[in-house]
Amino acid sequence: MNYFSKNRFIFRMLIFLVMINLTALITYLVLYPQKPATSGQQQCRNSGMALQEELSLSAIQSEKVEVIMWEYRKSTGPLTDSIRNYRSLLLDELAKANPDSTLLDHYTEHISLLQKQMQKASIHQYLSLKAISNPDQCKRLSALYFELYGCQENCKGMGNGKGMMKQYRRGQGQKGHGNQQ
Repeated sequence: MNYFSKNRFIFRMLIFLVMINLTALITYLVLYPQKPATSGQQQCRNSGMALQEELSLSAIQSEKVEVIMWEYRKSTGPLTDSIRNYRSLLLDELAKANPDSTLLDHYTEHISLLQKQMQKASIHQYLSLKAISNPDQCKRLSALYFELYGCQENCKGMGNGKGMMKQYRRGQGQKGHGNQQ
């Protein structure tokens, strides 16, 4: 091959590769459109708006919900970050050849305490939302929290299930359960 035919071949390969890359880029942009980044305040407003739609809140109630959601995020944000940090430390320690069990216990205790604080914040949030809701909204709010905690259908305490079925009440149990006479 002479010099010009080699250059022509390389030029054609270069054009071919550029076309493949452009096709891949266009395909990516069409199939995976970018979503705009949302700030924490927008996320708070979006969750408040979703709650507003679910509960059919009035304008005054919606304003109060936004404040409640903001306070919840403000109090739980650092807790969530700390939990994530301790979980990372826990996993790093577990990845070692000989993990230190006292250190693992320490991390686990901290995670448990932080999760307890998160649960208390969730309870406070629920009670605050319940305080501004009417009875119908309270029922829907309760149902939302059951869904949030993963109890959509047969969880105890919802009223639909049978609970403990009185199995420990001296012969008061249902058929096939507890002490029967």
